[in-house]
Amino acid sequence: MSRRFTAIPVLLFLTLAALLLLGPGGCYTPGGGLFAASNSPFTYISTAEYPKTFVLVNTKTGENIFEMNIPAGKALVIKFLQGQGDEPATTPDLMKYGVFPMKDISGLLSSSMTVPGSYSRRIDIFLTTGETYTPPDEDRPIRTDTKEDRPPGWTSEGGPSDDVAPDPMNFYDP
Repeated sequence: MSRRFTAIPVLLFLTLAALLLLGPGGCYTPGGGLFAASNSPFTYISTAEYPKTFVLVNTKTGENIFEMNIPAGKALVIKFLQGQGDEPATTPDLMKYGVFPMKDISGLLSSSMTVPGSYSRRIDIFLTTGETYTPPDEDRPIRTDTKEDRPPGWTSEGGPSDDVAPDPMNFYDP
């Protein structure tokens, strides 16, 4: 009898631990999460160095049915739900999606659209042009620390000379 009563708290603890691991709101991570599967949400991250464009293509017609330039610093999360589309022949699946900050690991996929079945769609990811290095203008003034560039009344030791009035309004313009 005592064995049965000790097993109940252990089972209760394991059940609560599993619920906490799963968490509310359908957790997702870029690596697929704890229970990654082919029907898990997909995460596409866009950075300033590697901005991405997500395109969903209907392979039967060749047309782009969904295209999004993912903003830098954001992640596009996509989940396909089979059999939840509005037209069984042409768009049998439902695509739920959302754009989140990169640091988020869970959230509600609030946008959706019907899409072709898994054998009639293709995902294309394109790297778009990112931030590029712009060389400085050659004619821009460059600050130097020569004696000629110092304000009037400034000593070579790095402070105002005694000739400059203590009034801060007249410090640079005696």
